Parts: sequence; structure tokens; C-alpha cells
Amino acid sequence: MVMNKNKKDVSYYLNLPWTYTIETEPDDQTQEILYIVSVNELPGVRTDATTVQEAMELIKDAMEGAFRLYMKHGDEIPEPIDEEEYKGNIAYRTSSRRHYMVAREAQKKKISLSKALDELVDQALNKN
Repeated sequence: MVMNKNKKDVSYYLNLPWTYTIETEPDDQTQEILYIVSVNELPGVRTDATTVQEAMELIKDAMEGAFRLYMKHGDEIPEPIDEEEYKGNIAYRTSSRRHYMVAREAQKKKISLSKALDELVDQALNKN
């Protein structure tokens, strides 16, 4: 079994709460729909299959191969972040000008400063 310097093995990594993106694309040769599965936290780790179930099984093999390669080269393996660890409190420092602009936006919309920040962050995150 491949071990890294932190004594975390492949099984440890396979059992973390990874998130996936599933996209569809027509296969030009067979005219079937391909399901393409990517691991959000592991750039470049993706696979495809003609069913979601098969793609989800195959992605585990791709992940295992990636983990073994990371370990072989002594590279750090990115781990998913647990949403439950975040409580919604962020200490944020900014310029007085930006603080003023966000406060002005909140006042125009008749919402709290926190709500205005949430809306601005949501807008920025949804641009991707």
C-alpha cells in the first residue's frame, strides 16, 4: 500500500467527501451521450462513460491513480473542505473607500452591510 509522509494512504483519500461535476456531451462516433465526471478538488482528474453510474465507478479508478502519482512524487494531495466547518463569520479588512462604497450600496438597497456583502460576493462567485 502506498503511504505518504503524513501516513495517509490511498484508502484515506478515496473516502474523503469529494465533490464532482457531471456534464454531458454527444459522442461523435456512436451518437450516444457521454457523461463526463470531474473531481472539483483535483484538477485534471476526469473520466467519461455512457451512464452516470459507470462514470462514477470509473472516476474512483482515476482518483486512485492520481493519489498514487501524487504520493510517488511526494506531492501534497489537495483535500476537499468540509462545508460544516464554516460558521459564516469572516473577519474582513478593507480600505475605507471600499467600506464606504459597500455601506452606500447597502443604504440604497435598505439592507444591512452584511447582506450587501453577501450579495456582492454571490454576484462575483456566480460569474464563473
